[in-house]
Amino acid sequence: MKVLMTCFKPFNHQQKNYSFEVLKYIDNVDKVVLDVVYNECYNQLKNNYILDEYDIIIALGEARSRTVLSIEKQAVNISSCSLPDNLGNIKKDELIINGGNDILKTKLDYNKLAIYASISDDAGKFVCNNLYYHLLNEYEEKSLFIHIPNCNDDELKYKEFANQIVKILEILKNN
Repeated sequence: MKVLMTCFKPFNHQQKNYSFEVLKYIDNVDKVVLDVVYNECYNQLKNNYILDEYDIIIALGEARSRTVLSIEKQAVNISSCSLPDNLGNIKKDELIINGGNDILKTKLDYNKLAIYASISDDAGKFVCNNLYYHLLNEYEEKSLFIHIPNCNDDELKYKEFANQIVKILEILKNN
């Protein structure tokens, strides 16, 4: 089974992005580090990888305000955040895809994954949600987004969350 996992570069003047730090501890998957830029992160992914070749695509992002690993079951067709992306873009209630559905949900059975992470219906409206909406628009049957909580720059936390993600991946592979 061929798996692609994405993470993001640091943003908002942070030195690290926890999604990148966690992905370092996950083996046997193809990995890509994406720019924290609306729409461009998906274009970067699409232009450098043949996504049709993958059985599972898992995108990782950080949510420093959270305390547990969160599986996002959906993305909304809105980018809106006062925080600028890494090119300085600020979005205010802008559609990601004109004419797209308001909400797109993953077709993967996320309920089976709840033993390793919480299930969330709010991927935010920043670049994480933007990427996930694009993925679900084209690959809803094999895409999932996981938010990494605050790790306080603790390597043990990185490893712990990586282990949880590996277990989630095993469940997905066996379904």
